[in-house]
Amino acid sequence: MILTPLYHWAPANRFEEIRRTGMKIYRSPTVAGSALPYICASPDPQTAWKYSGAMDWVNEISTWDLWLLHLAMTDECWVRPDYGPLVIEIKIKSEIPPDRLWWVGRRQDLGVPDPAPAPLS
Repeated sequence: MILTPLYHWAPANRFEEIRRTGMKIYRSPTVAGSALPYICASPDPQTAWKYSGAMDWVNEISTWDLWLLHLAMTDECWVRPDYGPLVIEIKIKSEIPPDRLWWVGRRQDLGVPDPAPAPLS
């Protein structure tokens, strides 16, 4: 199974650090209650947003950066198994160096858009 590219949302105030040193495991978390031994990513930006910036308890962060990351054959990762047949979240137990990251963009609004527009009546 090939799990690349993947997407990860990070608070915009971490932009310079991520550009300089990449993504680090055991970094002070945004969503979790304590430092984690992995980096979370998703196969698409919307799903990644749903499990990061759109979480109710992180609404104090108003500006987020979207990063595209590529896995290497040496990265240790696993697909989170509790969502059924769809790949929703990948936990990466390796640090991602800057040369495997691409800054996609920044958003300042919160929320997850509806998956499909309501039908017109």
